[in-house]
Order: sequence, then structure tokens, then C-alpha cells
Amino acid sequence: MINIPTVEQLSKLPQLYETEHIRPEDKVVHLHFILNQSHWWAIECDGQDTFFGYVLLNGWSEDAEFGYFSLSELLEVKFEGWLEVLHDPFWIPKAMKDVFLIGETLPFQSRRQGQFA
Repeated sequence: MINIPTVEQLSKLPQLYETEHIRPEDKVVHLHFILNQSHWWAIECDGQDTFFGYVLLNGWSEDAEFGYFSLSELLEVKFEGWLEVLHDPFWIPKAMKDVFLIGETLPFQSRRQGQFA
């Protein structure tokens, strides 16, 4: 992995299940990982290895979903034997509704009402 998140960065994420009461569109995406057309957006973390977030693999928006993924698994990924997952160093935490690719795959209530920008 390129630019592995620090313990300090991981500690800033809400703990697993801590954001269950928040509507999906308002959940904050704290970390972003990318490899080619695959994206992992982390919303919660156990503080060590397990994330809960939203995943878009290979650009296939119809298969994008919420779920759990682990840092250790992302560390092992190698595309074509050399290309690694990048922890986006320029990512600024933002609500899911404000992440363009997520907004393209999830039918947020505010988007259906024409309020999604």
C-alpha cells in the first residue's frame, strides 16, 4: 500500500457501529483508498484493522455496497503484480452525499428530491 494510514488517522474514525443512527447520506467518509477504478471509503474503524464503509470495485456501480473491509487485506492487494492500493493523502473528510462517485451509485433521498448537488 502506498501511504499507509497512521495510528493517529485511524483513531479519528468513529468506532464500529457508532454511526448507525446517522442517515447514510450524512455519514462522514474519513478515509479513501483507491486502486484503478476501485474505491474503498472508510466511515468507521475498530482502531486497528477493520473498517466499515462503502466499496466500489472495478467501477461497477451496480455492485457497489456497504460492508466491512480490512486494512491488512488492502495492504496485500497488488494489481498486475506491482500496482498497490493508495491511501489518498489529499482526502478531506466529507459526507457521503458530497462524494461524487458515491452519489452516482446510491439513490439518496435528497438527490431524488432534486436537492443533491
